[in-house]
Amino acid sequence: MTEISEQRSGVGDSPAPLPARADPIRVLLVDDYEIYRHGLRMILQLEDDIVVAGQTANAHDAVRTAVELRPDVVVLDIYLPDGSGIAVCREITQRLPHTRVLMLSASEDDTDLVEAIKAGATGYLLKDIAPDQLADSIRATALGQPQVSPALAPTLMGELSAVVRGAPPRVGVPVADLTDREREVLGLVARGWSNRKVAAELFIAENTVKNHVRNILDKLHLGSRTEAAMYAVRGGLIADPALDCAEPGQPSSTARRS
Repeated sequence: MTEISEQRSGVGDSPAPLPARADPIRVLLVDDYEIYRHGLRMILQLEDDIVVAGQTANAHDAVRTAVELRPDVVVLDIYLPDGSGIAVCREITQRLPHTRVLMLSASEDDTDLVEAIKAGATGYLLKDIAPDQLADSIRATALGQPQVSPALAPTLMGELSAVVRGAPPRVGVPVADLTDREREVLGLVARGWSNRKVAAELFIAENTVKNHVRNILDKLHLGSRTEAAMYAVRGGLIADPALDCAEPGQPSSTARRS
């Protein structure tokens, strides 16, 4: 269900270092949790220069409502009940080139971050962001200034560095120094799988996968999943990332261990 309104914000006198606008920033909130949307709305209503123009809970309504309202900024969750927030981001930025998208997600998966940026998102923030920082990020997003949570900045810089250099990953310790489980995780990551898919394939928690990926990058002295994938191919862990890429729940050559 879509809720649309045009309500000016209430009181609030937080400093705004960014250039002033003649009109308030019109924001569309997209998140499937009503209580979270309500909280965001309450926070943003305290800002004099930000208006919550509408809110919706799913991908279908998000695109339709964005086209109807033409907001300055869409604050968008990456996981929606009827589709991907990344797909929504791509469609909105294609249909509304003057509308900026700020992803607001609980996912720290660097694949989600990179795909969101590729889809046209101006920023990607984690949901633990402070209220005043969210307002400032929305202002910056409206001006087209990229916004990334500090915890994710090294990942993004690693991806950009790999693209700019066009070089093989830094030489680290041999793949043989990884544990059996880390080799399994690396093999799946090299095929472009997200942490969620790896967790489903290996029957382990997603946080466990994140820990394995972090350990792999540390042991191999690598800066990103992209570099790890290149390392896996060059190290002979997998012959071709396009091979043996069964979806979770289907047979693959990766041994399942507890």
